[in-house]
Amino acid sequence: MSKSWPDERAEIATWLSGYLSMYKKWVDRILDNDDHDVTKNKIVELLSEWIKHLEAEREKIMRMSSHSIDGDNLPD
Repeated sequence: MSKSWPDERAEIATWLSGYLSMYKKWVDRILDNDDHDVTKNKIVELLSEWIKHLEAEREKIMRMSSHSIDGDNLPD
């Protein structure tokens, strides 16, 4: 059964919030901490990984309907 757009939107918001929070903690605790040895290659590698995850999520969102189940159009 398809979810309504408001339900999908709420799930997207929850996922993005958690995803971004996890990486903000990494930046705050590791990258901004001189006690941790972080190389440019490690940063580039992590950014590439994060981008892949975000691109996959973007693809899922692009494939979702932006309309509610009952056919009422909601703003994109």
